[in-house]
Amino acid sequence: MNATRTAHEWSKDAFFSKAQRYAETMLEKDHSNWEFGFWSALTLEILVRASISNISPVLVADGKDWNNILYAVGTDPNQQKFSPKSADISDLLKRAENLFSSFTREMLNFSVAHINKRNSELHSGALPFEGVGSSSWLPIYYSVCKVLVGEIGETLESLLGNEVAKEAEFHIVALEDESAKSVKGTINAHKTIWGEKPDEERITLTKQAEILSTKHDGHRANCPACNSVALVQGGSTGAPKTTVKDDGITEKQTMLPSSFECVACGLKISGYSKLVACGLGNTYISTNHYDAIEYFEINIEEEMGNMMYEDNNDPF
Repeated sequence: MNATRTAHEWSKDAFFSKAQRYAETMLEKDHSNWEFGFWSALTLEILVRASISNISPVLVADGKDWNNILYAVGTDPNQQKFSPKSADISDLLKRAENLFSSFTREMLNFSVAHINKRNSELHSGALPFEGVGSSSWLPIYYSVCKVLVGEIGETLESLLGNEVAKEAEFHIVALEDESAKSVKGTINAHKTIWGEKPDEERITLTKQAEILSTKHDGHRANCPACNSVALVQGGSTGAPKTTVKDDGITEKQTMLPSSFECVACGLKISGYSKLVACGLGNTYISTNHYDAIEYFEINIEEEMGNMMYEDNNDPF
């Protein structure tokens, strides 16, 4: 019987399979969870290696020792205690910029910074992914991923799944929407008008905004024009995550922002791309708690009626 031949560990297929595995773990986390950012960085690094290996595994090897090149072409080096070493990710990112015309300098700078956060997470006491809003990095992250999977003949669907790939395209379009940047002029105009109001009026309006902006109506955020409490509203994205405990059922749904309104200064912003442009595009979690009867929509009266009229007169 012929032995099964496995892919070289530096091959495009091996790298991409691992990237899919990391991406799956990443997508199990909420966008606000630090692990989402951490696993995204691991996925990105492996995607970079896959794209370069697609040209040749030799380009992934650390060239300081020619035995690594031998190993990359499938030859076992005749060297004692040999341990294959691939090139540092910083070198591979520079190679990616030179090899792929669609991998821009902006993408390079982002990738270096994002992967450095992963290094900081692993090798220091810092918490680089803690409290980082997804809108500040997720759109360009997906844009980089789209370029890299395209270089190996794959798609965002094959990396992320159909549903998340659609969401990723939405982020990418928002990133490329130049008209969205005009929202900063709107914010500055409201900031100027707000600054011209008497102090007493601003205090009153801020207090009113605090009362009117309830979590039940959306996600609370500080207004970029007047710094009052305001509301971001959005629509669900992805499947909800349900947790069953003794005290009931908790359902958490990731929400993608679509609009913003501040009742204090009157600032209104519509459209995800504009919200991303002004730092209000972070996804947020809508959490609902149910008891079992409410969640499963059990009609107690009907169930009790069925029990009362149950026929227990079957013959022995």
